[in-house]
Amino acid sequence: MPLVDGGSRITNYIVEKRESTRKAYSTVTTNCQKCSFKVPNLAEGCEYYFRVLAENEYGIGEPAETTEPVKASEAPSPPESLNIMDVTRNSVSLAWPKPEHDGGSKITGYVIEAQRKGTNQWAHITTVKTLDCVVKNLTENEEYTFQVMAVNSAGRSAPRESRPVIIKEQTMLPEFDLRALYQKTVIAKAGDNIKIEIPVLGRPRPAVTWKKEDQILKQTQRVNYENTATATILTINECIRSDSGQYPLSAKNIVGEVKPSDAITCRDDIEAPRIKVDAKYKDTIVLKAGEVFRLEADVSGRPPPTMTWTKGEKELEDTAKLEIKIADFSTILINKDSSRRDGGAYTLTATNPGVTAEKCVLSWLPPLDDGGAKIDHYVVEKRETSRLAWTSVGAEVPVTKLKVTKLLKGNEYVFRVMAVNKYGVGEPLESEPILAVNPYVPPDPPKTPEVTAITKDSMVVCWGHPDSDGGSPITNYIVERRDKTGLRWVKCNKRVVTDLRFKVSGLTEGHEYEYRVMAENAAGVSEPSPTSPFYKACDTVFKPGPPGNPRVLDSSKSSITIAWNKPIYDGGSEITGYMVEIALPEEDEWKIVTPPMGLKATSFTITDLKENQEYKIRIYAMNSEGLGEPALVPGTPKAEERMLPPEIELDAELRKVVTIRALKWTREHGESLDRASIESTSSYTLLIVENVNRFDSGKYILTIENSSGSKTAFVNVRVLDTPGAPQDLKIKEVTKSSVTLTWEPPLIDGGSKIKNYIVEKRESTRKAYSTVNANCHKTSWKVDSLQEGCNYYFRVLAENEYGIGLPVETSESIKVSERPLPPGKITLLDVTRNSVTLSWEKPEHDGGSRILGYIVEMQSKGSEKWSTCATVKVTEATITGLIQGEEYTFRVSAQNEKGISDPRQLGIPVIAKDLVIPPAFKLLFTTFSVLAGEDLKVDVPFVGRPKPAVSWHKDNVALRQTTRVNAESSENNTVLTIKEACKEDVGSYLVKLTNSAGEATETLNIVVLDKPGPPTGPVKVDEVTADKRRKTAFYGLK
Repeated sequence: MPLVDGGSRITNYIVEKRESTRKAYSTVTTNCQKCSFKVPNLAEGCEYYFRVLAENEYGIGEPAETTEPVKASEAPSPPESLNIMDVTRNSVSLAWPKPEHDGGSKITGYVIEAQRKGTNQWAHITTVKTLDCVVKNLTENEEYTFQVMAVNSAGRSAPRESRPVIIKEQTMLPEFDLRALYQKTVIAKAGDNIKIEIPVLGRPRPAVTWKKEDQILKQTQRVNYENTATATILTINECIRSDSGQYPLSAKNIVGEVKPSDAITCRDDIEAPRIKVDAKYKDTIVLKAGEVFRLEADVSGRPPPTMTWTKGEKELEDTAKLEIKIADFSTILINKDSSRRDGGAYTLTATNPGVTAEKCVLSWLPPLDDGGAKIDHYVVEKRETSRLAWTSVGAEVPVTKLKVTKLLKGNEYVFRVMAVNKYGVGEPLESEPILAVNPYVPPDPPKTPEVTAITKDSMVVCWGHPDSDGGSPITNYIVERRDKTGLRWVKCNKRVVTDLRFKVSGLTEGHEYEYRVMAENAAGVSEPSPTSPFYKACDTVFKPGPPGNPRVLDSSKSSITIAWNKPIYDGGSEITGYMVEIALPEEDEWKIVTPPMGLKATSFTITDLKENQEYKIRIYAMNSEGLGEPALVPGTPKAEERMLPPEIELDAELRKVVTIRALKWTREHGESLDRASIESTSSYTLLIVENVNRFDSGKYILTIENSSGSKTAFVNVRVLDTPGAPQDLKIKEVTKSSVTLTWEPPLIDGGSKIKNYIVEKRESTRKAYSTVNANCHKTSWKVDSLQEGCNYYFRVLAENEYGIGLPVETSESIKVSERPLPPGKITLLDVTRNSVTLSWEKPEHDGGSRILGYIVEMQSKGSEKWSTCATVKVTEATITGLIQGEEYTFRVSAQNEKGISDPRQLGIPVIAKDLVIPPAFKLLFTTFSVLAGEDLKVDVPFVGRPKPAVSWHKDNVALRQTTRVNAESSENNTVLTIKEACKEDVGSYLVKLTNSAGEATETLNIVVLDKPGPPTGPVKVDEVTADKRRKTAFYGLK
């Protein structure tokens, strides 16, 4: 309040503010009736000046202003957690995240305090500016609790406590961190230095051992390894090809020994170029004159390949009409105005020789500083290391890569590159000295050749691929032969051979030859392979195949006559005869029954057999190589007299003496002959059917028997009528809008060819059929435009020239639906050491039929088999019985009455282990209100693993639970219940969550809405006047 009120009572105050970066004040309020005011809506972290002016009935007075700017900030929130990172016998390593809120002012540091178990006093340890701290000089085997507070210009935050920890040395099984090694493979060029550094964990410090393949790695000056406190380092200087291979390593301490599941592999840094093009380019592209066409390709290889486009034999260049864009691993050719002469074959060639004896490929990155102007081009120069003068190899290079040619084999070169902009030439970047030699060597010799096919003038020679191609693909094999009677090796192939076989022709019959093979690549020809054995040039003769169609022609009580055909394969030599053997059915002892020199004929009668005895009979063919494979006569023929069955057409004389004992008419499929009348005499039979219909069509069979046997004849009867019903109507496929039907033609066509079929449908709720297709010429039809989810009957009728036949109908109604789509996104809800909880979204489409359930399958790491682990009807499942530490993959399929959908797979594998999650609250708001006398339930959701311990405090005192006020907790929430709320329930409630991963606290405010209490006194009278009509009293708050 002003010391001088200007002779008139102060009516109000005016409060103004201004940011420290501005000069003008803005009004906050013009009608403040008190001597204090809260200025809202300030920008957090900004600095402000404030001033207050008093006003009476004569106007506004002088302002009172703050002398220093005031920063709109407060003390920061505490760090989210305080984590124990490491423990030794006398120290603890602590770490914490930044506070969620810095209070509007920069965090200037963190205060660390410690409390020993059994004391209530917190001891100051240190103040740090980082997010971690190592507390030293602690007492071994004592238990400590630590707390951290964030500090800003407004003060300290509330403390965040750690879990209690006992100070003692930790032990841990050794562990390797191989994440920095991609696929556990190191790739290098010959001559490079390799350094592999692998972090090693473990308490106490493990001893690390390296191996090469299965042998302990022998350390030399060039190959050695070093173990530090936190890592092991393998060094290979100037690596060579023999350094390639697997390097297993192991670590051991008092806790145990571990080895990575896979060894570290070193291999060459050479990868042949590969070109990938769209499938559309494999066909001829047809264009109109004037159109634009593009040819695109992706290229891979190591080192990055050099690409050239050619048409015919001519290399294409960038022109105004033809644009060629080349990046590291892709290229595009664009013809902006095609004409007739642009037609033809375009060839893309990719090569990556790196440095060869004649050329090399340089590449570099643009400069970090472009000098304030765009880089126009680059200047590339070279010099031999034995000279001082530089010579230009590219004066205006537009890209960051250049192929340098015309190098001298064996010379050492240095290259330099300078960037050029409109202001001039920049400083040069020099390369390391490079030796112009090929990066590859001639291949190893091929494997020993073998001969697989021989004739009198040719042989087919085969061999194995060399162990190494020398770093360059094999382009040709050279095959040489040597006659046993000569000394000179003769080249056999004039053309290029890339297969691992070659037919050598032009040989002399009867001569013996040996062979050798050499491989050729870009570096030259390999050493010859080991020589083959000698092979003689002559036509090969084999034993013949089995005789064909062995059969019995006749038999008597003492003989069996057999016959056969010549073998299909004579073995390359003329058949000289045949041999026949017999044996009793139960015996394996065979007896030759033909002359020793064999038979020339293809039939033979075996004599001196026992009456009614069965025999096994087999036949061999013979050529110059000997006996071939046998052919067995079917069955076991018996030596017995043959009886002939009767014939229906008998001679007139024989009819007088042959007695027919039985005569019978039947239908082919056993149909009834009730409507037929049959008349028979000794010389003929007659069957009559009157008033025929389509069902009387078919085969009528007459059987005649006597004591010698039986004879059968048949008559085909065709009745002209409409056709019968089609056969075997089946549902081939059902979708959400169509059904595909298939059927077979009618057994009875009515004596006329089926012209077409009529396909009809009806909904199961209706009685009338509607025609789908009245002129179907196939025995299948797809009925579409059906209503999804509806049930239909279908029927098919055949039609011939006499009309429409009988229908065939589906016995059950068909629901128009299909398999559902896969379930939607799968979410991992929970993981424990032996269970996983999954949830998923319903399929986007159920296929037109209700989802009956879901099938959950799992696959363990290293296995290709999926096994069903749960079948549920809801979109959530818990899979139990998992093995701790094992890695699993899960997938879910939906099922309806039509089948099972394609599976939806969880995006990442899951390791069965208990989750460790620091406690955290999931509250939407922290203030709760209730009418006096009403009940209040405060539901506080949270997360944490393992399940946090929950404690409630009211006004910094542990909450005393009664039947009226109590708290209950579950896995993921805690509920405070207050019955018949009253004024005593008003206040701040602190909820604290604690588990092994940390702790979290949250303050809740509870307001009970009720009528106000009495004002607080005493009432102070500040001014009394003599006016009886009016008294004024001012209430002051003390």
